[in-house]
Amino acid sequence: MRRIAAHYLFPAAGKPLPRGFVTLNDENVIIETGVLQNETESTEFYNGILAPGFVNAHGHLELAHMKGACTPHTGLAGFIRQMNSPARYGAEAAGRSAAMAAADREMQAEGVVAAADICNTADSFAVKQHSPVFYHSFIELAGLDEATGIKKLQAACLLAAGVQSMGLAASITPHAAYSMHEQLLAAAFAAANAAGIVSVHNQESEEENELFRTGGGALGELFAQSGYTLPPVTGERSIYRLLPYIDKQTHTLLVHNVTTTEEDYEAAASRLPCLTWVLCPLSNLHISRRLPPADRFWKRNAQVAIGTDSLASNSRLSIIEELKTIHKHFPQIPLHTLLQWATVNGARALNKEREFGSLCVGKRPGVVLIENIDFTNMQLTNDSKVTLLAGSHGNDIIS
Repeated sequence: MRRIAAHYLFPAAGKPLPRGFVTLNDENVIIETGVLQNETESTEFYNGILAPGFVNAHGHLELAHMKGACTPHTGLAGFIRQMNSPARYGAEAAGRSAAMAAADREMQAEGVVAAADICNTADSFAVKQHSPVFYHSFIELAGLDEATGIKKLQAACLLAAGVQSMGLAASITPHAAYSMHEQLLAAAFAAANAAGIVSVHNQESEEENELFRTGGGALGELFAQSGYTLPPVTGERSIYRLLPYIDKQTHTLLVHNVTTTEEDYEAAASRLPCLTWVLCPLSNLHISRRLPPADRFWKRNAQVAIGTDSLASNSRLSIIEELKTIHKHFPQIPLHTLLQWATVNGARALNKEREFGSLCVGKRPGVVLIENIDFTNMQLTNDSKVTLLAGSHGNDIIS
């Protein structure tokens, strides 16, 4: 049994507790929380903040071998070109596996206990099977060629069945509004609605909106040069192609949302009661030098979660670095809100709130320590860092 305390405890499900503590049994299940009255020799007291383990609400583990391979600031079309390069598909299997294992360990060291992970292959399944991190694998469908749609759907179903047979969570999901022909988009959403959960890239760049408004722009040029079939030119922004396909009861993760307007927000939020807006700020800066409107989501009290995206568009898989980036550009957003975004909101998005996301008796969400805090202003600093003190699966701290 361990009693862990710090200057503040952020339970995520309630108000921050000064000198808060959490008591864990030998399986790291929480058996008590409260305010520390009398410190004993057995109390572990830390200078910082205690919080639940982080939930990475969007990642691509199988792209770990592409760290440093993509030139930054090329825009979405330029990034897609790089993603279709030999750097992605030419790496040897052993190198890919080693990179994924290292990325998994990095996330653990950064306090991640659960993750939503996008998959196009079975490459990451072995790493996930042996990881203490809970992964929900989103088997991603994409394709603009109608002739291959049925084969792509069949392949995705086989992948999902394969990972589920390993005892891992998985479901089929569409990639994005711009990357799928109508029949495949409908089939992907039908599968996602049946599973009750969907994760889809949304409005990562203004290039997406321009493609649907006019058929032109940088993405339009890429499609023309590559011989891709254009999605329907509707005169509307890209999000409106997605919304009609999503059932109201489906847990919906809209990822990126860099160019989401107030009108877009209203259209989605009014239709989808189980909606989470997933932000990946460091990836957005890498690709397009733009950030999502985090302050708009905060002002609307929206359910927001945090993702790292992949090492193809990020140098680290660190939720605290994502929070520091938001804190720097949107200092009006309180720290307790950011920690809710990084913990309980991600757990809710994955429908895993009973297990992760908050420091509550009976749960085993993991415990992280955040050090180097500006306690006067209750803000993160450039030196803020995370240590995983207790994992979500007993004694699973990495060495």
